Amino acid sequence: MKTLEEYLRELESKSEGKPDQVKEGIALYLELWRKVMNRGVVRPSDEIDAAVGKVEEAGGLYEAAEGGIS
Repeated sequence: MKTLEEYLRELESKSEGKPDQVKEGIALYLELWRKVMNRGVVRPSDEIDAAVGKVEEAGGLYEAAEGGIS
């Protein structure tokens, strides 16, 4: 099973050569995950399934990244 860090690194590398709109979407997604890691909701070493579970418990990726701002 991949760690969150490995998954995000792979995703970032796969954005190369994609249309600008796709690159922007991937960049936003990566930024949300980085915010979630910075807030301590998940760790880079968490397996991806565990990380997704923690984010779901926190209300979803956006909610976990933004800290409950509505």
